[in-house]
Amino acid sequence: MAKRSFLLPALLILVLAACSSEAPVDVVLPNVERIVKEVVITSGEPMTIADLSIDGMSCEMMCGGSIKKALAKLPGVSATEIAFVEGEERDHAIVTYDASKVSDAQLIEAVQQLHDGQYKVLAVEVTKQVLGPAATVQDDERSVKEEKAVSATYSPAQVLLPSILSILTRILRG
Repeated sequence: MAKRSFLLPALLILVLAACSSEAPVDVVLPNVERIVKEVVITSGEPMTIADLSIDGMSCEMMCGGSIKKALAKLPGVSATEIAFVEGEERDHAIVTYDASKVSDAQLIEAVQQLHDGQYKVLAVEVTKQVLGPAATVQDDERSVKEEKAVSATYSPAQVLLPSILSILTRILRG
């Protein structure tokens, strides 16, 4: 009985701590291929750049303009460029943003909510810049090899997170 009276306050604290995060959380959206890369820079302000592969654009002026406008409304977005190539299956929106204010999932949702879901984001490639020391030529070659190893594609089926209910059930039974 003493064990259960200790568990309830501990679980309450755990739930409250888990729900109090303010920074955007990387969420993998279904049917969106996600690749994350880190690039070391030696000077300047680190940026995060997302390359959204978009299906459903028919022109650069109207479609590209509405996508660019929707992305510019999000907090933390500093620049958006539309790469529209006539005849290509996928067009791109390259977005520079502050990852502490907005997540790539929010960028994707902003695009997919336009015009009753006319645009579908099929993939996103996120490049996060991080400050590091000046590198030599050998270090640059090594970091390119390591970058290829670090890059990963995640789909929702590959990411399994235990549910809170299953954790609580295990704790209460134990």
